[in-house]
Amino acid sequence: MAVTEAAGPLAFDWRLAARRILRSPATTIAMIGAGILCGLYYPAFAHAISPVAQLYLNFLKMVVLPYLVSSVIFSIMSMVQDPNSVRYLGRVGMAVLVVSFLSVLVSGTYSLVLQPGQIENPQSRIELGEFINSQGSVSTDLAFPYQPPPNEGSDTGRSILLDLVPNNVFSALASGQTIQVLLFCLLFGLAMGKIPQPSSMSLSQALNAVYRACTVLTNWFIWGLPFATFILIADQTASTGTKPLTLMGGYLLVMGLSCLTFIAGAFAVIAIRSRRSYWATIKTCQPLLMVAITTRSTVASLPWVINLLSERLRFSLVVVELLVPLQAALLRTGPALLYTSGVLFIAQLYGRPLVIPDLLLVGITSALLALTTGGMGSLLILSQMSIVCGYLKIPFEAAFALFVAVDAAVDTFMTLSSVCTVAASTAMIAPSHRETTQSVEAASEQLEAEPAR
Repeated sequence: MAVTEAAGPLAFDWRLAARRILRSPATTIAMIGAGILCGLYYPAFAHAISPVAQLYLNFLKMVVLPYLVSSVIFSIMSMVQDPNSVRYLGRVGMAVLVVSFLSVLVSGTYSLVLQPGQIENPQSRIELGEFINSQGSVSTDLAFPYQPPPNEGSDTGRSILLDLVPNNVFSALASGQTIQVLLFCLLFGLAMGKIPQPSSMSLSQALNAVYRACTVLTNWFIWGLPFATFILIADQTASTGTKPLTLMGGYLLVMGLSCLTFIAGAFAVIAIRSRRSYWATIKTCQPLLMVAITTRSTVASLPWVINLLSERLRFSLVVVELLVPLQAALLRTGPALLYTSGVLFIAQLYGRPLVIPDLLLVGITSALLALTTGGMGSLLILSQMSIVCGYLKIPFEAAFALFVAVDAAVDTFMTLSSVCTVAASTAMIAPSHRETTQSVEAASEQLEAEPAR
């Protein structure tokens, strides 16, 4: 009897079942499809429930800065006290060069092969002109005198440098200036690392407690992700409709393929480094993809990247906490894809032939310009495309309305590619728990062997 009772069915764990359902890729796809249908057929309802999603996004974003400050300062302190950690910074520089080159190469190749800007159908060109005119632009036939952007030159360079350094760190925290906060955290962490450990121990413990509390909060918020995704997709579809998507279908295809290429490559890198199957890696990263789609913010996705790599995939927590925010500011995959494919799209739209020097100029300028976009909103990132267009003497103002109309979709592609690139690069650089254990064992064996000599 006792054996029979012991072998009886276990109690149903509803939390585990709900977690599996909410984190399932099928649930994500179903919510996105339902959101599109709701936005198309019930736009009033979609707009009415949109404040719920905005409230959810505010909950997500309120955790970002405390998470960023605590993790970066704590990691820098730990790494300064460990001389062997300096080697990671050189690898980050190499990752920036490789990612910038691949971003330009992938998006440029897709743009040149698919030619999304070559619209041969006269009716489609008329519809494009009518849409631009409805947005308040100056042109209806995609042929107007080019007005070059103002010569920003050294003023732009000076403003970028000034924007890097906060004159008031509390003001930077209040206004959400991520790059300024990151710079402060790096410098403050370096200074704290030089203080003897007994003096800095209390602050180190406090930062660790803040970090863990933010981790708990992010785990709570993940339960509402599928529902927030449904509401946001419904609201975006109700606002823009499907006409801009069909008019810009070729360009969205290029951005989508470029994003998919980076996501597939990132999953491959993470699978190899974590020694998991490719499908298991996709399932593990699925909550991170949902966060990126829902928030459309690389910064808001950082807590999930850190949690994914350190808690689930067991990479070194100290190294992950340092590299993820740092690389999020430097690995600007999404903007690089946008600038390269966007400029080539506009050139094709206006029939501007591009030779090899022009293509090299587009690639180099796009890669460098993408590095300056940390902390910018999507529309501000988009407006900087005029700088690249200015070098090629091609118009940008009228086409700007087309990009604004599909900003939600393009911003999603940019966020997904950037977040996945940061996760893959961090997994490539950071040591795993297994590697750390092996190195410690090897060091202990070497110490034990020394007396025998």
